[in-house]
Amino acid sequence: MIIRPLFSRLLAVLLVLSAGSAFAANRTLTITAPPTVKPGASVHIVVTAATDAADAEQIAFFQSEYSLDGGKTWVPVYAEKVGRSATRPIDVTAGAEGSRILVRARMAFRGGKAGDVDFAGAPIAWGGSWSKWETPPAKSATISVTAR
Repeated sequence: MIIRPLFSRLLAVLLVLSAGSAFAANRTLTITAPPTVKPGASVHIVVTAATDAADAEQIAFFQSEYSLDGGKTWVPVYAEKVGRSATRPIDVTAGAEGSRILVRARMAFRGGKAGDVDFAGAPIAWGGSWSKWETPPAKSATISVTAR
Protein backbone atom coordinates (compact mmCIF):
# COMPACT_ATOMS: atom_id res chain seq x y z
CA MET A 1 0.00 0.00 0.00
CA ILE A 2 2.86 2.42 0.68
CA ILE A 3 4.36 1.77 -2.75
CA ARG A 4 1.41 3.20 -4.70
CA PRO A 5 1.49 6.74 -3.07
CA LEU A 6 5.28 6.79 -3.36
CA PHE A 7 5.07 5.82 -7.04
CA SER A 8 2.46 8.53 -7.67
CA ARG A 9 4.68 11.19 -6.10
CA LEU A 10 7.70 10.02 -8.04
CA LEU A 11 5.72 10.08 -11.27
CA ALA A 12 4.51 13.63 -10.52
CA VAL A 13 8.09 14.82 -9.87
CA LEU A 14 9.32 13.25 -13.11
CA LEU A 15 6.53 14.92 -15.09
CA VAL A 16 7.42 18.34 -13.64
CA LEU A 17 11.11 17.85 -14.35
CA SER A 18 10.52 16.70 -17.92
CA ALA A 19 8.18 19.65 -18.58
CA GLY A 20 10.85 22.06 -17.31
CA SER A 21 13.52 20.54 -19.52
CA ALA A 22 11.25 20.78 -22.57
CA PHE A 23 11.47 24.58 -22.26
CA ALA A 24 15.23 24.63 -21.64
CA ALA A 25 17.37 26.39 -24.19
CA ASN A 26 21.03 27.19 -24.59
CA ARG A 27 21.64 30.87 -25.12
CA THR A 28 25.17 32.00 -25.77
CA LEU A 29 26.98 35.31 -25.78
CA THR A 30 30.70 35.57 -26.50
CA ILE A 31 33.22 38.31 -27.09
CA THR A 32 36.37 37.25 -28.92
CA ALA A 33 39.19 39.76 -28.51
CA PRO A 34 42.94 39.72 -27.96
CA PRO A 35 44.03 40.43 -24.37
CA THR A 36 46.77 42.84 -25.47
CA VAL A 37 47.68 44.81 -28.58
CA LYS A 38 50.44 47.20 -29.56
CA PRO A 39 49.85 50.96 -29.84
CA GLY A 40 48.30 51.91 -33.19
CA ALA A 41 47.50 48.29 -34.09
CA SER A 42 44.33 47.29 -35.90
CA VAL A 43 42.11 45.33 -33.52
CA HIS A 44 39.46 42.85 -34.65
CA ILE A 45 36.78 42.00 -32.06
CA VAL A 46 33.84 39.67 -32.63
CA VAL A 47 30.61 39.57 -30.61
CA THR A 48 28.45 36.49 -31.17
CA ALA A 49 25.08 35.47 -29.74
CA ALA A 50 22.77 32.53 -30.38
CA THR A 51 19.81 30.53 -29.10
CA ASP A 52 18.88 26.94 -29.77
CA ALA A 53 15.36 27.23 -28.32
CA ALA A 54 13.03 24.86 -30.15
CA ASP A 55 10.27 27.48 -30.36
CA ALA A 56 10.17 30.88 -32.10
CA GLU A 57 12.74 32.50 -29.79
CA GLN A 58 15.15 34.90 -31.48
CA ILE A 59 17.60 37.63 -30.57
CA ALA A 60 15.38 40.68 -30.27
CA PHE A 61 18.01 43.16 -29.09
CA PHE A 62 21.71 42.66 -29.88
CA GLN A 63 23.55 45.33 -27.94
CA SER A 64 27.29 45.70 -27.81
CA GLU A 65 29.40 48.77 -27.24
CA TYR A 66 33.07 49.64 -27.20
CA SER A 67 35.10 52.40 -25.61
CA LEU A 68 38.52 53.64 -26.66
CA ASP A 69 38.86 56.05 -23.73
CA GLY A 70 38.56 53.76 -20.73
CA GLY A 71 34.77 53.90 -20.52
CA LYS A 72 34.22 57.67 -20.65
CA THR A 73 32.35 57.36 -23.94
CA TRP A 74 30.81 54.34 -25.66
CA VAL A 75 30.20 53.60 -29.34
CA PRO A 76 27.08 51.46 -29.83
CA VAL A 77 26.92 48.42 -32.11
CA TYR A 78 23.20 47.67 -31.92
CA ALA A 79 20.82 45.58 -33.98
CA GLU A 80 17.25 44.36 -33.57
CA LYS A 81 15.49 41.18 -34.64
CA VAL A 82 18.62 39.47 -35.94
CA GLY A 83 17.34 35.88 -35.86
CA ARG A 84 18.49 32.86 -33.89
CA SER A 85 22.19 33.72 -34.16
CA ALA A 86 24.17 36.81 -35.00
CA THR A 87 27.77 37.95 -35.23
CA ARG A 88 28.96 41.53 -35.24
CA PRO A 89 32.58 42.46 -35.93
CA ILE A 90 34.09 45.52 -34.33
CA ASP A 91 37.27 46.85 -35.93
CA VAL A 92 39.15 49.63 -34.13
CA THR A 93 42.63 51.09 -33.92
CA ALA A 94 44.45 50.87 -30.59
CA GLY A 95 45.42 54.07 -28.86
CA ALA A 96 48.57 54.98 -26.99
CA GLU A 97 50.52 52.65 -24.73
CA GLY A 98 48.79 52.25 -21.38
CA SER A 99 45.30 52.82 -22.76
CA ARG A 100 42.55 50.20 -22.78
CA ILE A 101 39.85 49.17 -25.20
CA LEU A 102 36.67 48.11 -23.40
CA VAL A 103 33.93 46.01 -24.99
CA ARG A 104 30.61 45.00 -23.47
CA ALA A 105 27.62 43.10 -24.79
CA ARG A 106 24.16 42.02 -23.69
CA MET A 107 21.31 40.32 -25.49
CA ALA A 108 17.55 40.13 -25.11
CA PHE A 109 15.89 36.99 -26.42
CA ARG A 110 12.18 37.15 -27.26
CA GLY A 111 9.38 35.33 -29.02
CA GLY A 112 9.63 31.97 -27.31
CA LYS A 113 7.88 30.26 -24.42
CA ALA A 114 10.39 31.68 -21.93
CA GLY A 115 9.29 35.27 -22.65
CA ASP A 116 11.81 38.13 -22.72
CA VAL A 117 15.02 36.71 -21.23
CA ASP A 118 18.73 37.49 -21.11
CA PHE A 119 21.43 35.04 -22.20
CA ALA A 120 21.36 33.39 -18.76
CA GLY A 121 17.62 32.71 -19.18
CA ALA A 122 16.52 35.21 -16.52
CA PRO A 123 13.47 37.41 -17.19
CA ILE A 124 14.28 40.96 -18.26
CA ALA A 125 12.83 43.80 -16.20
CA TRP A 126 12.46 46.35 -18.98
CA GLY A 127 11.43 49.14 -16.61
CA GLY A 128 14.49 48.83 -14.41
CA SER A 129 17.35 46.43 -14.96
CA TRP A 130 17.72 46.83 -18.73
CA SER A 131 19.06 50.37 -18.27
CA LYS A 132 21.98 48.98 -16.23
CA TRP A 133 24.71 47.01 -17.98
CA GLU A 134 25.21 44.74 -14.98
CA THR A 135 21.60 43.50 -15.02
CA PRO A 136 20.65 41.82 -17.22
CA PRO A 137 23.98 40.12 -17.23
CA ALA A 138 26.45 41.48 -19.70
CA LYS A 139 29.77 40.13 -20.86
CA SER A 140 32.80 42.34 -21.17
CA ALA A 141 36.37 42.27 -22.43
CA THR A 142 39.33 44.53 -21.76
CA ILE A 143 42.16 44.88 -24.24
CA SER A 144 45.33 46.43 -22.84
CA VAL A 145 47.50 48.50 -25.15
CA THR A 146 51.12 47.73 -24.40
CA ALA A 147 54.43 48.01 -26.24
CA ARG A 148 55.42 44.45 -25.26
